[in-house]
Amino acid sequence: MGHAAEAWDRISGMLTDGDVSDIPEVYAADALYLEPYNPPHRGNLLIQAYLKDWLAGKDEIAVDAERVIESDDGNSLAVEWTISYTAAGRRWSDLPRASFFGFGDDGRVEYHRDYT
Repeated sequence: MGHAAEAWDRISGMLTDGDVSDIPEVYAADALYLEPYNPPHRGNLLIQAYLKDWLAGKDEIAVDAERVIESDDGNSLAVEWTISYTAAGRRWSDLPRASFFGFGDDGRVEYHRDYT
């Protein structure tokens, strides 16, 4: 497992814990995060703020990676995964996601696109 897959482990761990305080260590200062139905999020601090807000009100979060594919050079990563959580008095289970990451020379995420 290379640094890209290790970054996914850190990101999925933050989501599971509901604590995104380490985002600035994992994402580059000018990182770009794209997802459906929302405007682009540019910068690790804005990404952190968005994810913190998105996780608010979600409990018992579980993230399960179905498939993790890292490029030979470790600069790209694709992850097929699911997320489950409790929110608004109901359990949301195994919601499918796909994420694509690009990494800079320093090993931090420069590009992150999610699909739902």
